[in-house]
Amino acid sequence: MKRIWIVGLMLLGVLLVAPQAMAEEPFKIGVVSPVSGNYGDHGALERAGMEMALKDLGGKILGRTVELEVLDSESNPDAAARRARSLIEKDQVKVLVGGVSSSVGMAVGAVAEERKVLYVCTNGNSDELTSAKANHYQFRVGASMAALGRAAATYATNNLGKKWFYLTHDYSWGHSGTRWARDVMEKTGATEVGEVKVPLGTRDFSSQLLQIRNSGAEVLMITCAGFDNVALLKQLAEYKIYDKMKVVYTLMEYVDMYPLDPDERQAYAAVEVSWNENPKMEAASKKFEKMFPDAAAPVMDNGNYNGYIAIMMINEAANKAGSLDDVEKLICAMEGLEITNNLRAQPSYVSPKTHQVLSTVDIVKANPEGKGLNIWDVQKAYHASEYDMTEEENPVDVSCGAQK
Repeated sequence: MKRIWIVGLMLLGVLLVAPQAMAEEPFKIGVVSPVSGNYGDHGALERAGMEMALKDLGGKILGRTVELEVLDSESNPDAAARRARSLIEKDQVKVLVGGVSSSVGMAVGAVAEERKVLYVCTNGNSDELTSAKANHYQFRVGASMAALGRAAATYATNNLGKKWFYLTHDYSWGHSGTRWARDVMEKTGATEVGEVKVPLGTRDFSSQLLQIRNSGAEVLMITCAGFDNVALLKQLAEYKIYDKMKVVYTLMEYVDMYPLDPDERQAYAAVEVSWNENPKMEAASKKFEKMFPDAAAPVMDNGNYNGYIAIMMINEAANKAGSLDDVEKLICAMEGLEITNNLRAQPSYVSPKTHQVLSTVDIVKANPEGKGLNIWDVQKAYHASEYDMTEEENPVDVSCGAQK
């Protein structure tokens, strides 16, 4: 009898200690982000934003220590899908974030749906992520190309000219930018005088720029990114495109702009954030610069801002749901969420039906005479909710309510 009591007390002790030990176990967030490939520099920026957000939260969500488990997507959809599966199977993660480039985002999103884990795509902007390829387990922080392309095109048609030539990165994201600029063009009486599509990995744009320079266009509308775009920005100046027409980007990353010489900084662009748009953002940008003095962009850039917001969104949803482990509760808590800790004048809003985060889109003009960090000026701010896909254009509904 005495022996049975001892065993019973030991089991009771295990039961009392086990929950405490489990509560203290770190919660791992799987980060699928490019360390290499065309978007390697963008990946470093988004991860820096995530680290900064976690530091602002004291390293914890719901009182539980959070660790970021990073694997290299290689800027490649197949590699990204393998890394996502590895994080789920080997590290038991229930939450994935990251994904510079839309094709990588779609690959990771498909794995998330298959394995029923939450995925927050940070820096994929093509329309499919929240329309044809939307799924219940996938959210998108970055603005859609519908919002960015329409905002850029609206500014261009009202202020810069009516004859447009398109230069398009030849994959889903590039096609999205051109599609929505055309949508505005057709509704406002602007006309198209040509288009060239360039594959990923293009670094020599000489033949395309000669064609564009002789096209008679007033506006060159570009959707191109990564190291390809750094090469393009330099060649736009070399081939004196700015002497012939205005250059407008449907989306520009600041990391592409800082390495340029002053005379190479002349384009207009839609951006997801501007580091000096308000005192909170400016203070956060200075904190970022201090934390990451060797970052490719010395300010709060689209990439690191979206990484920052992804972690803040998970934190606010976990607090609303009262759980960090229950994937379905987190998803339902994110739907309709107003992200208040977003460094902006107004909260960002998460669309319940599409899982798209909606916030402000800025139109900026690069300033060749700018000094230090001030190398562009904000021309106009639009709210993404005014330019994102309408319900008629995108009837998708992946909400918790639609799953019942």
